[in-house]
Amino acid sequence: MKKFIFSIILLFSIQQIFLGTNLYAKTYDSYVSLPNSLISKLDVNKYNDGDTLNADINGQNLKLVIAKDRETIIRGLSWREKIPFDGMIFFFDKLLKVSFWMKGMNFPLDIVWVRNNVILGVTENVKSEPGVPEEKLKTYSSPGEVDIVIELSAGRAKELKIKEGNILIL
Repeated sequence: MKKFIFSIILLFSIQQIFLGTNLYAKTYDSYVSLPNSLISKLDVNKYNDGDTLNADINGQNLKLVIAKDRETIIRGLSWREKIPFDGMIFFFDKLLKVSFWMKGMNFPLDIVWVRNNVILGVTENVKSEPGVPEEKLKTYSSPGEVDIVIELSAGRAKELKIKEGNILIL
């Protein structure tokens, strides 16, 4: 069993060196299985928009405000004076390639892209663009299909050492 696990780690490492890190989640999904207690899907239906939930990444507990309905997802953290708690978590009904913008934002963010409870990527220090017309706002796209997005205060992802391949526990 130890040889098998070592072989998987070695294979993964070789793929990372030659193919790059964007394949981490795909490789991870293919070769590693975690106990369902760690990666089971949260029953989002028992929560309302604006409720909070606790999440864990790298042993760090985060208190996040929930956004799951279309209007709440579109509004996100726009027009707020400060980020509530540790940030906001967006839930999507299915895997999607999504884009976010900074319309009406008053502070910079880190955006954490999640697929099946595995961090797919992090876009750090996304700045607000006050005075920029809506049609000229930059958009920030997920590195692949995701079912969860987390917005944190800029710099928080680095502080928590959040990176591609980390596990989100809900």
